[in-house]
Amino acid sequence: MTIRFSELRSPQVAAAAEAGAALVLPVGQTEEHGPHLPITTDALIARRVCEGAVAALDGTPPAYVLDTIAYGYSQRVLKKWPGTFVIPLPTFIDTVTNLLLSLSAMGFRKVALVSTHGNHPGALRVVARQVADECGMGPGLFFPTATAFSLLEEHGSAGPGGSCHAGEFETSVMLYLSPELVDMDAAGPGDKIRDVSPYSSSEAFVSTWTRQESASGAYGDPTCATAALGKLLFDKMVDETAGFIRYYHGLKQV
Repeated sequence: MTIRFSELRSPQVAAAAEAGAALVLPVGQTEEHGPHLPITTDALIARRVCEGAVAALDGTPPAYVLDTIAYGYSQRVLKKWPGTFVIPLPTFIDTVTNLLLSLSAMGFRKVALVSTHGNHPGALRVVARQVADECGMGPGLFFPTATAFSLLEEHGSAGPGGSCHAGEFETSVMLYLSPELVDMDAAGPGDKIRDVSPYSSSEAFVSTWTRQESASGAYGDPTCATAALGKLLFDKMVDETAGFIRYYHGLKQV
């Protein structure tokens, strides 16, 4: 049985809605990731985490993975390095909002958006509120990378400032998932973040791209990355995402 929503036929879509299935939308981005990682990094990680989480659920609750949103918003400074697509925030917000409204019109009441791209959390919170206002369906939002940073601190080698954009975290995950797409000979430590914020991202935000110029299009130290660390981080993200889907699916909606 498929876990991919787009492989269902129309009567199967109707049956999934009737059964109260949860839908999971991977939200990534296509943008430069330094000289060593592919531009699909965010989208690939989002898709693989969602597929792994839904497979782990094993039908309890019933869930399907929607096609990945692979193009979204990035700050324009990233266009300095080829490979970055920039969808204006209003367009991105409208697109995701209308995707969710379409799913609501089909009868789905539980749609979890799983995002692995740092520029999207604020926009997706706007989407969730707009959709709730429009149709009463409350989308779930989940950011799996945030759940794995404690493991990075425990098992990583780069230390503070070693992971942000194409650093130790993402490079390790990609070495585990798709090592053939990673060129470690091109990775360097020169863009390690020098001014590490004393605040968590839930407390304060100042864009790294305005605080420190990047020479390579990366932030952090990818030279410390390993596939073994990537497996630990990926498995944690899958487990936590599956747990969120179970929790979210069980919530009653007014």
